[in-house]
Amino acid sequence: MAGKACHIAVAALQVGLIQALGMSHLSRQNQIWNRACLESGGTTPAAGDTALAALLLAHGLAMNGGVSHAMESLTRDEVVAAIAGFEFFGLAEAADVFRQAPGGSEEADEGLDAMYTAAIPSDEALAHAFRLKLVSNPEAFAPTDHAAHA
Repeated sequence: MAGKACHIAVAALQVGLIQALGMSHLSRQNQIWNRACLESGGTTPAAGDTALAALLLAHGLAMNGGVSHAMESLTRDEVVAAIAGFEFFGLAEAADVFRQAPGGSEEADEGLDAMYTAAIPSDEALAHAFRLKLVSNPEAFAPTDHAAHA
């Protein structure tokens, strides 16, 4: 899993920011998100960290090459973790897409991609689900740097 990249639109900027400023200059929300993307949830992840890291890994691969590409690239355990991650954040329709068998044709692949796009129309949909969970259940995520801004 460590060798697979987490796809986020501003990853390079975030890595540079983390290196230049350190994690303590980021909000708790950003620290958790970055930890999920860049550190697979961290060294001692809580349930929310694990769920976020798993769904972001699957989402990145799906955005990069389609749902079938993601499902073929991930191990069975990673697919199961992604499904659990989507469900953890209330994204049942996205979880259902990853329960499907990878498409065997271009038409089937396009169908899976369309289902996923309907479930997750933008990266903001993931960020919104994350924010809602963080506000409603902050203890689901491992502690962050105490100097972080809220």
